[in-house]
Amino acid sequence: MKVKFQTKVLNVIKKIESKKNILKNHTLFGLFLGLASVSVMFLMTGALYFRNEARIYDGGKVIRTFTMHDSLEEILAEQNITLGEYDRVDFNGVKDGEAVIVIHRSLNIPVKADETVTLVECAYDERVSDILKRADITLEEEDVVQPAEATLCSEITDNVVIERGYPVYIKADGHTQEYSVLDLTAGDLLEKAGIVLEQDDCIDCDFDKVLSEGDTVTVTRIRYERAESYEVVPYNTVTQTSNLVSMYSSEVVQNGENGTRTNVSLVKYVDGKRVSETAVSSEITKEPVPEIISKGSALRVPYSKRDSEKLVLENGLPVNYETVLTGKSCAYTAPLGSGTASGRKLEIGTVAVDPAIIPYGSELYITSTDGSYVYGYAVAADTGDLTAHGVLVDLFMGNSEDNYMTSVNYGAKQVNVYVLSWGN
Repeated sequence: MKVKFQTKVLNVIKKIESKKNILKNHTLFGLFLGLASVSVMFLMTGALYFRNEARIYDGGKVIRTFTMHDSLEEILAEQNITLGEYDRVDFNGVKDGEAVIVIHRSLNIPVKADETVTLVECAYDERVSDILKRADITLEEEDVVQPAEATLCSEITDNVVIERGYPVYIKADGHTQEYSVLDLTAGDLLEKAGIVLEQDDCIDCDFDKVLSEGDTVTVTRIRYERAESYEVVPYNTVTQTSNLVSMYSSEVVQNGENGTRTNVSLVKYVDGKRVSETAVSSEITKEPVPEIISKGSALRVPYSKRDSEKLVLENGLPVNYETVLTGKSCAYTAPLGSGTASGRKLEIGTVAVDPAIIPYGSELYITSTDGSYVYGYAVAADTGDLTAHGVLVDLFMGNSEDNYMTSVNYGAKQVNVYVLSWGN
């Protein structure tokens, strides 16, 4: 019995141990499963936590994605996005788990030049000048580009148009020069050519005329010059009667001299050629000097060079006179500076008389009775012991130093004394 009881006890113990092992195994398996679940959850949560958010703007599309990558190339490759030669990308890297990528796709710009339209691909940040270079378009000085060369491609709303300059010509100063222009006025062309118009110069069209291809602007140089010409104004000859010249001779008492007439005109020159002349003025700038010829009216050349308006001679003798006295005459001289009895200055042309017969101040014309000698015009101014010697008039011949022999040689002559006017 004791053995059976021991056997039962051993069996019970074995069962209990067997159950403990089973429970132990279940516990271990459960623990393993728990650890595995935690690991999977950890891996999944960690993976989500360490992914980057990327927003990609591509034309009109917006792509939002998560990526483990940081480089632009990998992010774009992950989305199967490719870039062309003239595409541009704005990307500043990943910051705080975020990345913003902006893709600017290339533009196809129509370029119109020389009657041809060419489609040129370009980047949005390039300029019109880059388009022209890519299209192998060369600009001349006067060509115009619309829009301007500095315009960004992204700002172009239509075509790029090149307006080519065309040839025009300017003819001036004997030369013709060609210029390439575009919508230029004639006045602007002159300025471009450096041609300055003087006051009277002109061109053959309006200054504000817009020039067309092949037009020629002709400059006409016009100048005016003041010209002077001179003419001789002949002098006149004046003949006058002189009581101091013999009636059988004449003498030039004043030489004639021609005058000058100055003519002023305005001469017009066109391109250096004289084309017209317009008179401006004509005046005598130098008066002629007349030639004066004295034609003698005296019988002989008078000794006295005095004259009077009262004396008019005809055939050598006075025309108008009060009376004629005939008598003896002689001649005298006196020292230089001597005076007369009447107080007059003693000079040739003053004579001595008997004032009882011929009062002082009487105007006389004295000539020999035979006409061989003429004393001429005289004034009664002096006296002397004349009557006692039967002398009517004593003729003064000048100062003693120079004229003494003249008075001696005179001697005595019969004379006619024409009284032109009586003195007081």
